[in-house]
Amino acid sequence: MSRPNVVVIYADDLGYGDVGCFGSDDIRTPHLDRLAARGIRLTNWYSNSPVCSPSRASLLTGRHPVNAGVQEILGGKRGTPGLPEQPTLASRLRDAGYGTGLFGKWHLGTSDGYRPMDRGFDRHFGFLAGCIDYYSHIFYWGQGQNPVHDLWDDETEAWDNGRYLTDVIAEKASEFIQAQGDEPFFCFVPFNAPHYPMHAPKEYVDRFPELPEDRRIMAAMISAMDDGIGRILDTLEQQGLTENTIVFFSSDNGPSTESRNWLNGEEIDYQGGSTGGLRGNKGSLFDGGIRVP
Repeated sequence: MSRPNVVVIYADDLGYGDVGCFGSDDIRTPHLDRLAARGIRLTNWYSNSPVCSPSRASLLTGRHPVNAGVQEILGGKRGTPGLPEQPTLASRLRDAGYGTGLFGKWHLGTSDGYRPMDRGFDRHFGFLAGCIDYYSHIFYWGQGQNPVHDLWDDETEAWDNGRYLTDVIAEKASEFIQAQGDEPFFCFVPFNAPHYPMHAPKEYVDRFPELPEDRRIMAAMISAMDDGIGRILDTLEQQGLTENTIVFFSSDNGPSTESRNWLNGEEIDYQGGSTGGLRGNKGSLFDGGIRVP
């Protein structure tokens, strides 16, 4: 067997109880379920942090957040430093002859010298901040009156206004896989779903008419991501790569209860995500914040 390809798919703020193969009875995730059915479920898997930037730093470096140099959520303004220069999963695999690509959320630095292509990736399509609008691809949080457009194709600012970002991420990842031919590759797909803002296409919202509003939008976002994962798995199969590809799926931390999840300005906790009954949520070191599917 040749060197295996590696696909790492990372969800954002996805709870332990938010996928079918981990016990969800109201959100249907057939593609993740089929991935689990032909592989293994790691039911005691813990993220290295209850928030996103440190957990991503650990994932890519194999180091504790303190040792990786990222101990807190990084800012999203342009010119923000991030993950210090060091070997990453991408740089190690690139040195071993792998093509490397990242499609989705980075959140490990926006400044020159701290971007994906500075840390081992040959190809990058996605955004650099912690979250963006799913349709305009603009970063609003903490920007006051100066929102920042944040979508990049390698090092060039890209414009794809109006397209739902979850769909675009899956499309770009699939195209990368198709372009690799017989060469081994590392494809990192950090979706921003189901992180706020809580945006979902109508076709997905309509799949869950019976759910309360907060859970309904969460379910729609997860369902769209699951379809995107299905597209990636189908691409591997179509290319004849399934048997020689390691596919790993996880979440950066548990579900968010932040009031900013409410699009209507509501100031109460958001309960759309599920920890599967575990105590705590995103930001907590109880199991609900760090035990993830």
